[in-house]
Amino acid sequence: MSSKIINVNIVPFTILYIEEDESSRKSMTKLLEKFTTKIISVVDREEAYEKFITTSIDLIITDLKTPKFEGMNFISNIRSIDKEVPIIIVSTYNDIETLHASIECGIQGFIVKPIEVKKLTSLIHAIIYDHQNKSRIINNIKKINTNDFLEYGENKLIDRIDSFNQSTVLLIKIEEFKYLNNSLTSKISKKLQKRFAKRLLARMQEKCSFSKIYLLERGEFAFTKAYSSSDTLDEVFHQNVKDFQENINSAKIKIGLVDYTLSIIMSLAYGDNTLENAKAGLRALLQQKQSFIIANELLEKEKEFAVKKLQTFKMLKTAINNYNIISFFQPIVNNRTKKIEKYESLVRLIDEENNIISPYYFLDTAKEGKYYQEISSIVLRNSFRALFDTDMEISINLSSLDIEEQKTQEEFFSLLEKYNSDCNRITVELTEDERINDIACTQQFLKKIKERGVKVAIDDFGSGFSNFSRVLMYQPDYIKIDGTLIRDIEHNHLSKSMVETIVYFSKKQGIKTIAEYVENENIYNILSALGVDYSQGYYFGKAESLKREFI
Repeated sequence: MSSKIINVNIVPFTILYIEEDESSRKSMTKLLEKFTTKIISVVDREEAYEKFITTSIDLIITDLKTPKFEGMNFISNIRSIDKEVPIIIVSTYNDIETLHASIECGIQGFIVKPIEVKKLTSLIHAIIYDHQNKSRIINNIKKINTNDFLEYGENKLIDRIDSFNQSTVLLIKIEEFKYLNNSLTSKISKKLQKRFAKRLLARMQEKCSFSKIYLLERGEFAFTKAYSSSDTLDEVFHQNVKDFQENINSAKIKIGLVDYTLSIIMSLAYGDNTLENAKAGLRALLQQKQSFIIANELLEKEKEFAVKKLQTFKMLKTAINNYNIISFFQPIVNNRTKKIEKYESLVRLIDEENNIISPYYFLDTAKEGKYYQEISSIVLRNSFRALFDTDMEISINLSSLDIEEQKTQEEFFSLLEKYNSDCNRITVELTEDERINDIACTQQFLKKIKERGVKVAIDDFGSGFSNFSRVLMYQPDYIKIDGTLIRDIEHNHLSKSMVETIVYFSKKQGIKTIAEYVENENIYNILSALGVDYSQGYYFGKAESLKREFI
C-alpha cells in the first residue's frame, strides 16, 4: 500500500482485522491506527470468530481466501449472528460470483488488492460517520423496516400525493443505474435498491419532515409530504435537501461492488402536478448532466416544447407536400482572382405565409422523424439540377446520417449516373455536427464517389468533431475553416494563429482551404495574406436562387 494517508479523528471504535500475511497485517494495522487504537488483528477463522463472540466489534476487515481461512463462510456465519455490523472485504478475488455472493451477505465495501489507500480510508471514514450517528440511524432503520415507512411502486406514491391538497415531492435517481443493473441479477438488483432505500431514509434530516420513502423502479426513489407555502421560500429547507444529497454522495456508499460508488441526482417539486414536474426535472438533469433541480412548471415547459415540435412537424409536412423545400446557393470566391468558382447548396423552407425559413428552425426536428430523408432527397435533386444553371461547381452538404442511410446513398449514385458528364463539378461537404457511427461506411462511400470524379470537403474544420484525424481518414480535396475562427480574426490573435496553422498544414498536404463567414473586406485581406484559397460569406454574396423556376 502506498498513498497519502487521510487523517481523521481517532474515535472509540473497535476493528477486527483478519489477514494471514504478516507484512500486509503490519501495514494495514498502521493505517487503521489513524482511526482507532482498538484493533484486533488475527490470522484464522476460529480466532476471528471467537473474538467476534467475546468482543463488541464495530467493523470487520477481512481477506477472502488463504490457506488457513475461508472468508465467505466466515462472513455468512457472522451475518447469521449480526446482520448490521459493517464488513469490508480486501482481496485479490474479484470474479462476478464472488461479488454477487458478497452482495448477498450485505458487505459495505469490496477493495481489490493492491489496496488503494485513499478509497479504503474514505470508506472507513463513512462507516465511522455512521457509527457516530448510530442512534439516529438505528431509529430510522427501525422505521423503514416496518410497512408504515417503506412503500413499493408508483401507485402507492400517487395515492399519497392525491391525499394532499398540494404536495412536495423529492424524486431521487441513482446515477448510471442502468449500467449497475445490467451487471446484476434481478434478485440482487432489487435487494440492492431496498438496502439503498434504507440508507436514504436513515440520512434524511428530520427537519425536512419526510417520514416515508417510496421505492420505485429503475433505481428511483421518492419522498413526499403535504405542501407548505413556506417550502417555496424556505432557503433552509432547500439547503437541508441539498445537504442530504451531498451527504449521500460524499459518503461513497458501497454495497458489495468493486470500487462502485452510488451517487444520486434529485428533482424537487412542490404545489400542483408535483410528480410529473419532478419526473420532467429528472429528464432535464440527465440531459444537462446536472445533479439537482427545482422542477416547478417544467411539465408545462415540456408541453410547450412538444407543441412547438408538433408545429414544426406540421410545417415540414406541408412544405414537402407543396414542393416548398428549396435550395439556395451561396457563392464561393477564388481569393486570388476574386471570381466565383463554386456555389454551396443550402436548404430552405417556405412556410404557409411565404416566409423563407432557415434550416436552424427545422432541420434538427426533421432528424427526429421521417421527414429528414425526404428533405435530403429533395436537396440532392435540387443541387444536381443546378448544374444546368451554372458552369461553376456545386457543393452539397451530407451528414453521417445521410451517408449511413441506404436510400440516400442509392439516390446519390443514381444522380451521378444521370449527370455523369458533370460529376467533376460536384463536391460533397462532410458536415460534422454529429459523430459518425459507421466510419467504414463513410470511407467506402467517399472512395466510390471519388472514383466518379466527385470532390470531398470537410466542413466546419477547427471546431466540434472536425480535426486533423478526419483529414487522414477521408483525404479531402478541401478544408472549410469554421466560421467561429473567421468572424473575429480581425481582433483575436489566437483565431488568426489557428487559421494560419490550418493553412500551413493544408498546403503541405495539397489541400485547398475555404474560409466561411467572410463578412467584410478587412477579413478577406487578412485571409488572403494568410494564404487561404477561397472565401465564402456576405462580403461576396448571400445565398439565393440560381434559377427561379427550379426553386
